[in-house]
Amino acid sequence: MPPKIMILAGEASGDLHGGTLVYSLKEKCPDCEIFGIGGDHMQKAGMEIFYHVDQLAYIGFTEVVLHYFFFRRVFHDLLKKVQSLKPDILVLIDYPGFNLRFAAKAKKYGVKTFYFIAPQVWAWGQGRAKKMAKFIDRMGVIFDFEVPFFEKAGIKADFVGHPLLDGLKTQKSMEEFCNQFNLDPQKPILALLPGSRPQEIEKLLPVMLETGSAIQREHPELQIAIGKAPTISAYSLDKALNTKMNARIVENATYELMQYATAAIVASGTATLETALFQTPFVITYRVSPFSYFLGKKLIKIENIGLVNVVSGQKVVPEFIQSAVRVDHLKPAVASLLFDQNARQQQIEKLQTVRKRLGSPGAPVRTANIILEMIQVNEKKQ
Repeated sequence: MPPKIMILAGEASGDLHGGTLVYSLKEKCPDCEIFGIGGDHMQKAGMEIFYHVDQLAYIGFTEVVLHYFFFRRVFHDLLKKVQSLKPDILVLIDYPGFNLRFAAKAKKYGVKTFYFIAPQVWAWGQGRAKKMAKFIDRMGVIFDFEVPFFEKAGIKADFVGHPLLDGLKTQKSMEEFCNQFNLDPQKPILALLPGSRPQEIEKLLPVMLETGSAIQREHPELQIAIGKAPTISAYSLDKALNTKMNARIVENATYELMQYATAAIVASGTATLETALFQTPFVITYRVSPFSYFLGKKLIKIENIGLVNVVSGQKVVPEFIQSAVRVDHLKPAVASLLFDQNARQQQIEKLQTVRKRLGSPGAPVRTANIILEMIQVNEKKQ
């Protein structure tokens, strides 16, 4: 019988990395059956999608509670599929709030469990790592410092490198990009990257736009471009936009925007690493509901929340979080990265160290090898 692999990825970045993983699995084992939660990238690579990532893209305690009954229905439906389809392995990609609970339940049915892009429990719940050891068999981690952390807790961990190093490519030249989105390559471009979830658009994009507009009043030559994630509808983006503002919406060319922008304002998350790898100066911003932030402050045990700062071990990029997400705070920091060559160069030099900490290309292939190895080990025991 062909191997059965169940994969759960609950958001846009997980779908992106899951897509390359599914492709690698199919290349090495063409007859394997792959199914679960994913998005367009994973589906295109050959995975059967039970639920799409855009149905689960909620952040913060308050936001998830509001959609509790939907998540519960998805959770129990997937557990039934574990029982009926009997996958040889369950592969979890990031999305810890859902995936950790699901793995604990699924493990009771005897399924092997593998975590790719591990939960950042080293930041918000170090004690949970030992609990995870009871139901996570192995991990493919994307940061080198995660290996000793998880192995100390009793989980076998392999440093596979960061999958961004494989897919971080642009398809258009700067001239082609600017022509497509009606931008002038001779004038500065401020990229706004508000995230891939509706709540991020609602809470972050208006302030990003106001900041850009405030800088634009002093520098009329500044162009503003918004990176639209595939999980964001045109409707939710229009709601946040000021119709009087001359901002371009960039779709299906986010990497080009990151590379060719003069500077950027980026929502905390994977996009901070992506922007860093393009060595484009930027600031990090993030805001959730007051209650979610209160809980987060109690849980988070590290000084910085931006992945680029965590990876580099120092504050390479300024962070504006919660109450600091204000135009009067953001404007001077962003303006200096746009127009002060010394400030720009200082940050670019620091960003150059980030790539060295992320390993080498080939993460999807290395991860696929581990998953197939685990299945073979499982088959030999039967």
